[in-house]
Amino acid sequence: MRYLLAAFFARPGWPLFRAIPWNAVAVVAAGVAGWFDPAIWVTAGVGEFIYLFTVSTHPAFQQWIDARTANAALEDTGDARAELLAKVGGAARQRYVKLEEKRAKLEAISSGDDFLLESNKHALRHLTWLFLRLLIAQRDLRVATKADPKEIEGEIEKLERELLDSTKTAQESKQATIALLRERLDNIRQKETSLAEIEADLARIEAQLDVALEDATLRDAPVAISENVELTSMMITTEGSQSQSLTVAQTRNEEL
Repeated sequence: MRYLLAAFFARPGWPLFRAIPWNAVAVVAAGVAGWFDPAIWVTAGVGEFIYLFTVSTHPAFQQWIDARTANAALEDTGDARAELLAKVGGAARQRYVKLEEKRAKLEAISSGDDFLLESNKHALRHLTWLFLRLLIAQRDLRVATKADPKEIEGEIEKLERELLDSTKTAQESKQATIALLRERLDNIRQKETSLAEIEADLARIEAQLDVALEDATLRDAPVAISENVELTSMMITTEGSQSQSLTVAQTRNEEL
C-alpha cells in the first residue's frame, strides 16, 4: 500500500516541478473533466491503473522508497527519539536519562551567551542522539544470539573426531556442518568485538559531557562543546552517513 501511495503522490525530479504531485493533480483534473465527458473517467482510470501498477511494482522504485523511509527514521526528531527510547530499558535507559540530565545542566550554564548556547545545543543534541543510537545497536547485538562459543567449539571438536569413523557421505555432511559452525563462531566473536567497541564509544560520549560539565563548573562560565567524537565502532559513522547506522546491527542479527 505504501508503494501505491508513494507512486500516486510522486513528484518528478526536475527543478521547478518537484513541489507538485503531478499524478494527483492529473487525477483531480480528470475527475472534474469527466463531468463534461464521462469517457474521460474510463480513459483516465485505465491510464492511472497502468501507471500505478507499473511504478509501484518496479524494484528500483521500491528500493528508493525503502531507502527514503530508512533515512527518515534516522533523522533526529522528537518522535524518532521517543520511538528509539521505547526500545531501550533497564540500565541502558538510565544511562541515557543521566546523559540528558547532564545535557540540561550544560545548556543552563550556557544560557548567558546566545551564540554559545545555540552552538552547545546543537553539539549536545548531536552527541545524545549518537548515544541513543549506539544503545539501540548495543541492544540489537545482545539479543541477536545467546549461543556460547565454548559449546560451539565443543560441537566442532566432536564432529571432527567422528569424521574418521564415518562413511564418505556422512563425512561430507559433517564437514559441511563443521564449516557452518565455524562461521557461527566467527560471527559470535565479531559480535563480542562490536559490543566492546560500542561500549567504548558510549563511555567516550559520557566522558566528553562530564569533562565539559566539570570545566564549566570550575570556571563558573560556559565552555564551548564540540560535537565531534571519533567513534571506535562501525555501528554509527558520521552525520553524513546516517543511513549506514543501525542497519549494520540488523544485518549482523540476520547473519547470527
